[in-house]
Amino acid sequence: METQIKSKTIRFNGVPVTCHSDGSLSTYRTNGDETTEVRSLGTAKKNGYMRRNINGKSFLVHRIIASAFHGKPRNGEHTDHINGNRSDNRPENLRWANNSQNLRGKRTTHGNSKYRGVHLHKRDNRFQVYVVGKYQGSFGTELEAAERFDDVAFYEHNFPLEGLNFPQRILDKMASADTDNSMMDKPTENTSENIERIQTQIEMIRQESRILSYRIERMMEQRKGLSEEKRKLKEQLETLSV
Repeated sequence: METQIKSKTIRFNGVPVTCHSDGSLSTYRTNGDETTEVRSLGTAKKNGYMRRNINGKSFLVHRIIASAFHGKPRNGEHTDHINGNRSDNRPENLRWANNSQNLRGKRTTHGNSKYRGVHLHKRDNRFQVYVVGKYQGSFGTELEAAERFDDVAFYEHNFPLEGLNFPQRILDKMASADTDNSMMDKPTENTSENIERIQTQIEMIRQESRILSYRIERMMEQRKGLSEEKRKLKEQLETLSV
């Protein structure tokens, strides 16, 4: 079933701009009585963000779409790409976030460990874990500490998979949890248990959506790599045929 594209038209930089749920923008050219729609996803820049020319000036596409579908940002808020893909400007992948929240999708490391959120405490030679500045425990191995960071970051703080040390491990855990849930008995008719079950299902749907976005991004990267290899092979064949 084809997903229906939703659209919202706002006035931006003095002209009407239609924002579409596939991440594209439409502007309009008028020539006499005829109006032409110009629709595109924008132009990708070196930093990965998409830009569009609106009434003579260049603007970030994600900020325009976020404003249309999520309202205006509060003071100090930036647009966060939930799945970490800066070119994915679908409304469900965008949210207004402060600097702290926006940095969650970046898999950066600091200090004396190769893993994010892990620090070697030289006094006792143990690896300590911190998530959004809060201490999460001390571990004998760097690997255990890195896995602890991922669990807390993903399940308690809604980090995107791109911001984790071992995203595939989380995907495997989710798949295992789905299998276990399918083998459970039917829930009781107790109201409080039903509410808790529904809330759990809602959270699972949200997590599955994030996982799907992550997998799509990986597939797009692989496709891009294959296209580049195809282009190089074509050039080599053309050279040989000369």
